[in-house]
Amino acid sequence: MAVGAPTGPRSTVWHFWSRNDQVYVAHSDMGGVQKFSFHTPDICRLAFTKENASLAQRENRAMHEWRRDPTPPSESKRAVRVLRVGFATDVLSTALEPSNKNINWIKAAPAGGSTVIDLMFTRDTEETVRAATAIDQSVEHQILTYKMLSNGEAFCVTSWFAEQTTEALRVPASHGHPGDLIVLPTDPTLSGRPVRLTTFSNPKDGDFIRAWEFGAYWVDPLSDQQWDTMRHGLA
Repeated sequence: MAVGAPTGPRSTVWHFWSRNDQVYVAHSDMGGVQKFSFHTPDICRLAFTKENASLAQRENRAMHEWRRDPTPPSESKRAVRVLRVGFATDVLSTALEPSNKNINWIKAAPAGGSTVIDLMFTRDTEETVRAATAIDQSVEHQILTYKMLSNGEAFCVTSWFAEQTTEALRVPASHGHPGDLIVLPTDPTLSGRPVRLTTFSNPKDGDFIRAWEFGAYWVDPLSDQQWDTMRHGLA
């Protein structure tokens, strides 16, 4: 699934799947390098894949590892969230390579807002979850995926609109990159934001991991004064 439209501003493609009651998430920019995994009964990880772990990482490939809360009992009309990803509409990209794959396209929030995707575990039926979701139509809350697992849990992926948007972000030139990587609602270079940049929180036990995916572009290295001028719209 992806936020936006195939011929308009959009995000990368995110994949959600399960195997033997374990749930996995990866996105197209990092799908062969790292992935989320949610293991029974409560272990959550963001880790490098086996193929891309260094020798030093082979024993423990996790960048983040934490324990989620137990899944609430059935008929409780509750769920436990494990992942939330935000996509600010103003920094979606138009310069990504087109994809011929069968993609579930998620409508982007209005300008100035964000589309939020949540991954949750529940023991309620799909009908119960849909009924609860229908109450939140003011934020265009919808179910994207509901799949029952053999252990009696189900994983559910939903999306909704938030008024929150991204802040300006600059990654200074380093590690051989020729310039600074910039995240701004304005794109004076008309680049189409060809780079998708994802940041993650550092969750503690009982929490969920928060991610933001940004569209970014390169500029020549900036001084701190130039960056302050650029991000305040004075350039």
